[in-house]
Amino acid sequence: MKRKSGLRWLPLVCACGLFWSFLVPAQSAEVGDVLDVQRGYQTAAQQSQQRVEALDQQTVAMIARYNDELKRHDDLLTYNENLRQLLASQAEEKARLATELGDIEVVRQSIVPLMLEMVQVLERFIQLDKPLLLAERQARLEQLQANLTRSDVDLAEKYRRLMDAYQIEAEYGQSLEAYEGSAVIDGREKTVDFLRVGRLALYFVSLDRSEAGLWDPSAGSWNMLPASALDGLDYALRVARKQAPPNLLELPLWSEATP
Repeated sequence: MKRKSGLRWLPLVCACGLFWSFLVPAQSAEVGDVLDVQRGYQTAAQQSQQRVEALDQQTVAMIARYNDELKRHDDLLTYNENLRQLLASQAEEKARLATELGDIEVVRQSIVPLMLEMVQVLERFIQLDKPLLLAERQARLEQLQANLTRSDVDLAEKYRRLMDAYQIEAEYGQSLEAYEGSAVIDGREKTVDFLRVGRLALYFVSLDRSEAGLWDPSAGSWNMLPASALDGLDYALRVARKQAPPNLLELPLWSEATP
């Protein structure tokens, strides 16, 4: 009985050993396959994550570019609106200038005859006035007359020079002036000192202080003054030349002139 029993277990033990010998390599192969699959999944996951990160960076860059384009679009809209307003303003300015140019032409047609008349009036005034600074005033008048026919001097400049001449003439009546010049006295031309007291009176005093005279506009000639007037006139000349302090001047007028 014991022998039989032993013989029965031996094939069974061998069979079990043989089974495990086949089972262990199969399980090892299956585990290896699982690990390979898992590693494949991990690699695929890493690659997917890398693609996601790359797409995320691209998305961020595209959003930033989109925002930049929106800002640029807004800037262009603002710029175009500014240009539209500028063009509208320029159109209004152009229309206004066209109207003003038309008005200027009308004024031009009116002012040229007025300027000619003003020059003629000034010429007549100088002829009738006292012979003060006669050469200077005559030269200024001739320059004004020449300017009226010059094409290289615009109308505004012609008018400005004419008004300057009138202003100078007006200032003659508000100042005291002494200057040296030539005067025809008793038919002889002499170099004398002139004293202008505004437009009230014009005197001459000889350089040797031996004689003096007062211009008579009604007669258009010089009236000789007495020797007593020489000291007062000499002091007035020095005041006019800033060689003496200003003071009350006692000067002869028409009633004191010698006929």
